[in-house]
Amino acid sequence: MKVGTIFGLALSSVAGAILNCQAAQADTISPQINDDDATSYSREPANAAFFGKGISGRMSEASYMRFGGEQALVEGNFKEAYRKLSKAVQFDPGDPTGHVLLARSMTGILRKSKDTEIDKALLDRTIREWKMIERHDVDITEQFEARANLRKLAKVVKLLKEREKTLALARSNEEKPQIADKVPTTGPKGNGVVSDELPAELSVDLTSEAKGKAQVAQKAPKLDGSAEIR
Repeated sequence: MKVGTIFGLALSSVAGAILNCQAAQADTISPQINDDDATSYSREPANAAFFGKGISGRMSEASYMRFGGEQALVEGNFKEAYRKLSKAVQFDPGDPTGHVLLARSMTGILRKSKDTEIDKALLDRTIREWKMIERHDVDITEQFEARANLRKLAKVVKLLKEREKTLALARSNEEKPQIADKVPTTGPKGNGVVSDELPAELSVDLTSEAKGKAQVAQKAPKLDGSAEIR
C-alpha cells in the first residue's frame, strides 16, 4: 500500500473521530438545574426503594419515567405525561429525548387550554424548552419541530398581550366616571351668596356677652367722682 494512501486513511479516521465527538457533544442537553423552583423540573422525590440509590438508581427511574411519559403522550394524557417527563428530565437532564417529550407534553397542555385559562408560567417554560432544543439538539427534524412550535407560541404570547391591553383600557374607561363623581366642585353654592352663619364650634353667645358688658358698665366708677361705694 502506498504511503499517500495510508496517510489519507489516517486523516479520514481522525476526521471521523472528531466529527463523532462533536456529534456526541451536540446531542447532549445539560441545562442548569438547582434545588429551587426557578430551575428545577420536578420536586418529586426519587423512588430509591424500587430503583435503588445513587446515580444508577436515578438514571433507571429517569428511563422508566421517559417510557411512561411517552405512553401518556400517545394516549393524549398530557398532564400525566408532563409529570413523568418532568421527573425524567430532573434526574437525567443531559438526555435530549426527555426534553423533546417534555416540550411536547407542555405544548399539548397549552393547546387544550382555553384562551382565558392559559398558564403564563407554563407558557414561558415551554418556550424556554423549545428554544433549548432548537439550539442544542443534533436531530434536525426536532429542530424544525422546535422552530414551528416557537412560531405558534409567539402568536399566543402576542394574543395574550393584546388581550391584557384591551382589558386594561376597558377598566380605565369604567373608572373614569367614578373618579369624576368624586372630584369636589369649586364653584359657589346656591345662588352664589356666601352664608353668614358661622360653624357651631366658632359661634359665640352674643346675648350673654352683651349682658356681661352691661353689668361691667354699671359697676364702673364715674369719672366725676359721684359714684357711690356699695
